Amino acid sequence: MNVTARWKTRLILVLILVLIAAGIKVLGKRYLRTGENSVASYFFDNFAMGTVLTVKVRTDDKSLAEKGAELASAELHRIHKIFDPNDTESEISSLNRSRGSESAISVSPDMARLLGEALRIRNISRGNFEPTLGELIRLWGFSNNSHRPEIPDPLRIAVLADSLGGAGGIELIDGASSVRIAAQTGALDVGGIAKGYGVDRVVDVLAGIGIKNALVNLGGEIGVLGVGSNGRSWRIGVQHPRKQNCHLGVIDQVEGMFIATSGDYERFFLEKGRRYHHILDPATGYPAGRGTVSVTVIASSCLVADALATAAFVMGPEQGIRLLESLGVHGLVVYAQDGDTESGRLAYNATRGFLQIMKPELEGLPIN
Repeated sequence: MNVTARWKTRLILVLILVLIAAGIKVLGKRYLRTGENSVASYFFDNFAMGTVLTVKVRTDDKSLAEKGAELASAELHRIHKIFDPNDTESEISSLNRSRGSESAISVSPDMARLLGEALRIRNISRGNFEPTLGELIRLWGFSNNSHRPEIPDPLRIAVLADSLGGAGGIELIDGASSVRIAAQTGALDVGGIAKGYGVDRVVDVLAGIGIKNALVNLGGEIGVLGVGSNGRSWRIGVQHPRKQNCHLGVIDQVEGMFIATSGDYERFFLEKGRRYHHILDPATGYPAGRGTVSVTVIASSCLVADALATAAFVMGPEQGIRLLESLGVHGLVVYAQDGDTESGRLAYNATRGFLQIMKPELEGLPIN
């Protein structure tokens, strides 16, 4: 079994810790000034919610930029504490323990907001975005504190997929300020939406302290304020799913637009030449297998973009694009034409108008 992308990430983190111990700074802040009349830019790197957080602030106020970076990191750690299913003291763990209780449990405004949106997107995607796959995610080994990912016993997959009801067993009460969860409901795991919510919150925090121009990148989930270098729109590269340090294209991103990407290259392992990734199909309990390789969505919030990218990935290139079109959001689906996601020829499908936003560098990939 080959090393997964997650295990590569863990090895990188170990290396980072070793370098820090040796006195070599690998995460922190960088200061850039390009051109005599340009505004200074500050780049801050940190680790949050299991991935790398990068905050770029365009301002001449150094103290304001540093304050923004500190608040961004603190806010993401706060969000992670709420939604981490591997933390027994987190709010989501408390909700999972409440399954089957006749009493509703009061929840925080953060939980109410995220859970309400997760259930809404579950409904409009006909269950292809499912926030109650916690047991299956742990079974596959894709949770943070689990063993090395491997193919589980097919019988155990079938039992969990058949016996656990989905989010239909979740009842929001009193304007979503309280939640009641039925006994057979699957365990909540909102990894398919929480990073997007985190980006939304960081953008709000930065705006709240007076930062006018900034970019937030949390492991590929992106939000912006204002403008970037030389007063131009922020330019965001869309990752090629099979080539490192290579882009499918560049998006000139304006304020109020958020980007999220779901890909089979984020967390996966290979077994006998087949890729098993972390984006599970709720209908089967197995990694989604309609040939999708990656989905990029542009929406008015990163929370929505994050969840819709997951849903469209599971639905496949045709149904996924139809879903995005019906909701009026922009999206790009990259997929294997013959279903062979390892060596097969890639193609892409896009919503109307997506390629007017993204300048493509698609290397001849055919569009359908």
